[in-house]
Amino acid sequence: MEAGKEEEGAALLGASEMSEFPRLRPYAALGLLSIVVVASAGLLLPKRGQAPALSEPSARLSEAAVQTATPAKFWLMCPDAECIWLGKQGSDFIYKYYSRSPWDVSGSIDDTVSHLGAVPQGMWDKIRNKWMQSPPMFKGAHVTMQDLANFMRATLQRDPFSTGGQKVPWIDLREGGAGGPIHSQQKAIIVNHRQLAFLIINSLVGNKLQGVETGLDAAIARCNDVNDAPGASPDMLYSLVAYLAILSRELVGDQDGTFLVGTTPGPVNNQWLQDLPARTMKPPTLCNHERLGAGTCGLSDFMAAGVPFQALTDIAGQDVGGGAQLCHVANSQDESLVIFYPEVLAFSIFVGNNRMLPVPFSLLGARRYLNTIYGETGMGPPFQNLCGKVDDGSLLNENILMQDVKTKVSLTPVVIKASSFVAVASYCSDCHRGECSEPDMFNNLCDSQRRHLDQDISLWLQAYNNANYHEAVSQTFAAVVKRIGTGPWGGGLWQGDCQQYFLAVWLATSMLPAMELDYYIYDHFCENAGHQCFVLEKGLCEKCIQLSGMSAVIDASRCGDAGAAEMVQRMNGRQAQDIYYLLRDIGPPPTQANSVVLATVLATLLRFQGHGKP
Repeated sequence: MEAGKEEEGAALLGASEMSEFPRLRPYAALGLLSIVVVASAGLLLPKRGQAPALSEPSARLSEAAVQTATPAKFWLMCPDAECIWLGKQGSDFIYKYYSRSPWDVSGSIDDTVSHLGAVPQGMWDKIRNKWMQSPPMFKGAHVTMQDLANFMRATLQRDPFSTGGQKVPWIDLREGGAGGPIHSQQKAIIVNHRQLAFLIINSLVGNKLQGVETGLDAAIARCNDVNDAPGASPDMLYSLVAYLAILSRELVGDQDGTFLVGTTPGPVNNQWLQDLPARTMKPPTLCNHERLGAGTCGLSDFMAAGVPFQALTDIAGQDVGGGAQLCHVANSQDESLVIFYPEVLAFSIFVGNNRMLPVPFSLLGARRYLNTIYGETGMGPPFQNLCGKVDDGSLLNENILMQDVKTKVSLTPVVIKASSFVAVASYCSDCHRGECSEPDMFNNLCDSQRRHLDQDISLWLQAYNNANYHEAVSQTFAAVVKRIGTGPWGGGLWQGDCQQYFLAVWLATSMLPAMELDYYIYDHFCENAGHQCFVLEKGLCEKCIQLSGMSAVIDASRCGDAGAAEMVQRMNGRQAQDIYYLLRDIGPPPTQANSVVLATVLATLLRFQGHGKP
């Protein structure tokens, strides 16, 4: 397995001392993740009823004329509080230059794309030969290598940024030490589909930006059958080429497509504690997988990206894409998702020094271009315990989401696809394995699994509260993300207690009045299979564990009487702060979290019987 290493300070909410602890994502080997929850001083959000003060650049921006149409070849780069757009005075620092003219480079692409300069020939031939023999279908028609070649040449010759072609705007999302919850900075990058394709094509043909080794260029060099695991399939190349293939059909003539917004929020904060008294628990949508035979919610799988306005929650670690280094599908969600969401993979071009995208990170407008990935996997074919499989026999997602959102970035109207990708890390329970065995973690028997509620709520809201993002895209985030789709966030390979995490995620999402939660339950989620069964009531939980094939590890006798459905029935509409205190002060195992919380709720009901209170 791949491994990486990085350390960062960690602080408890309200604590005055700093401590450090290792963060390891087992099996996927993500390296070290630092989770920090800062004290109330210097909070990002203003107090309720108090408008945030405009900075000087913001004030100037607010006085600009409101635009009624999107300028041709529009883009926006926001490396800090002040954004840069085409023609802005004093913005030369934002540009990088390609080594060669993209127009000249376009001449190296023949009608069958026989060669890509940055890709070893043998690896490219794996894809190209199969493509030539059986071109993939999209919307009822084959996408041939000739189609791909035409699109690539036209895009390189188009000058999509309106900067002359060889000069492009570029910022580093990790510049200045940005990245990780405590050091996250409000940055934003707004480009359209054609512009991102332009950047991808230049990287594939080996036309690099001068003076910087981007994360995408590093991945292309790293992810091949020479440097990568022996025999590994070229998943990353399939991903990038699938993106270009679908765009070759969607972008007709001079069309540039809709926009993508890549953005990182400000530092993690605990403002939500002040808002607790004003919030009530809102009912989530519970989506049982059909194998459980308990009725489904009617929504498509959140990892398949088919629900308009639903954000896909990436169970992230230190970097977006994790230990697989953007190369291939793995046995974990974060590592695999980037392969099926090539726009996320491609946005690694906006990181320098060979690095990957930081966490937290959101990409508004991101779509699934490849088949096949779902939350539910299995030990046998086709997945073989992997989280998804690139289907080279039916490569392109013909059901790709097409619904648009008309919104704005800053003062400029834009159109974005009603789909998004949000990478957010939880607390690492598995990092306490020295205090509690892995088998006990599988079965929710570790007290340490219940002692990081504040950190997890803060991390969730850092990523999903639109007020935490750059003011140029805060309203954009709210317009595109109206639902949160998630599986066992926190209860994946980092071994959190899925019962505790369901309640924490439900509570955290209830802090966002305009947001809905779609919680998906699986018997064999693509990482830490079987563990999420504990979210279900006893009979269904026992069935779930049997279906998962993990009964040798997951103890069915640990199934509790109360499942997520009953918890929602009992606690919906209650004060969020009451549920928060129940979870914060919850007792230790062996009693399951749902049973402990429900017993307290029922005892409260009995005390108030006859007093006119619910």
